[in-house]
Amino acid sequence: MRKLLAAWTALALIAAPAAARAAPADPAAQRVESLCVGVLEAVKQAKGAGVQTRARKIQPVIEESFDIGVMAQFAIGPAAWAKVAPAERTALVAALTRHTAARYAQAFDAYTGQRCAVDPAVQTRGPDKLVRSQIVEPHDSSSVNYRLRQYGGAWKVIDVYYEGVSQLATERADFAGVLASGGPAALIARLNELTAKMR
Repeated sequence: MRKLLAAWTALALIAAPAAARAAPADPAAQRVESLCVGVLEAVKQAKGAGVQTRARKIQPVIEESFDIGVMAQFAIGPAAWAKVAPAERTALVAALTRHTAARYAQAFDAYTGQRCAVDPAVQTRGPDKLVRSQIVEPHDSSSVNYRLRQYGGAWKVIDVYYEGVSQLATERADFAGVLASGGPAALIARLNELTAKMR
């Protein structure tokens, strides 16, 4: 559990669902359930493989479940994002997507009976929905809340709160210094470097 806590403080986390439980009715909760199912299945398929292999299997789940473009914009800030060239935006979103998938892969190096219990009582907050869940392990559990917003008719994750810590807030703090000293190109390079080093 300490490994999972440390990994999420940096960026991301995920867990597996209870197989016997019926799927939630709310579409936002269904998205979270699908996220859990997809990541767990990817981890099972990559049994014994390294972080980079697991990350490649997890990345399609991240792309389907999250709106990384919106998250990047929020993390950088609207004013700074408006100054980023289109090509750099694309490269930044791609780098952040790979990095997020690698963080998930690093946090979950094997399936050991984890499950994700999704609360069907979804809260609506303006344009967003908040889905609460619990990561349940054999001898422990941790709360994970997902903030979702609807884009193109589909609910997408735009922030995750692990034990009260916002992924966007963490990213905003992590990105600020790199952006200030080297701009988007430096941030892209830094994310790629960190992803490549994960083992």
